[in-house]
Amino acid sequence: MKKIISTTLVFGFFLFANSLFAQEISKEQMLAFQSDKVESFKTAFSKEDYDKCFAVKENSYSLLSYSIKYERKNIFNHLLNSGVDINKSCDNQTPLMVAARYGKVELGKALIKKGANKNTKNNSGETAKDFSAKYKHPEFAAVLK
Repeated sequence: MKKIISTTLVFGFFLFANSLFAQEISKEQMLAFQSDKVESFKTAFSKEDYDKCFAVKENSYSLLSYSIKYERKNIFNHLLNSGVDINKSCDNQTPLMVAARYGKVELGKALIKKGANKNTKNNSGETAKDFSAKYKHPEFAAVLK
C-alpha cells in the first residue's frame, strides 16, 4: 500500500512540476505549428514564446526542438533567424540532441553552423553524439566529429 501511495505521489509531483515549467500548447498553436506556415506560426506564438518549453503529451519541447522533431523546416529557419536560444534544454534535451535522436542531419548541421554546443550533456551525462549512437543514426554522429 505504501508503494502505491509513494508512486502516486511521485507521479503527481512529476506532473505538477512539468506544469510549472512547461506551458501547455493550445489546439490553435498546434494547428499553426503543423501547417509549417511562418505567418500562421507568428500569429499563434509571441516572440516571448520562442524560448519557452511547451508540454506535448508526456514530454516538453522548445519550439525549435519541436520543429526539428517534426521537420517543420520553415518554422525551424524562422526560429533560427529570430535569435532563439539554440542550446535551450527542455525535458533534459537540447535541440541538437533532438536532431541527433531523430537523425535530422541537415537540421543538425544548421544548428552547429549557428553555434550549437556539441558538448552539452544532459542529466545522464549524454551528449548529442551519444543520442545519435543510442538511436542508431551513425550519419548524424559523423556530423558531430
